[in-house]
Amino acid sequence: TMMTTKVVWVLLLVTAYSDKDFAFERIGAYDTIAECYVASTQEFWDEMPINKEALCIRVEELTNEKN
Repeated sequence: TMMTTKVVWVLLLVTAYSDKDFAFERIGAYDTIAECYVASTQEFWDEMPINKEALCIRVEELTNEKN
């Protein structure tokens, strides 16, 4: 077994309850930032409510590959 890394773009919905208190909800994971961005516009097509923001973040994860 060999450890490799894979990069994915994760779409998060961030909700602010105050300037120090935040909650995060994972919406999905995508291969490219473009796919992540398109998903964010489809998911949140209407005006984003105050105290909420969708963001795409690049995440590197370790995976096990069997030879």
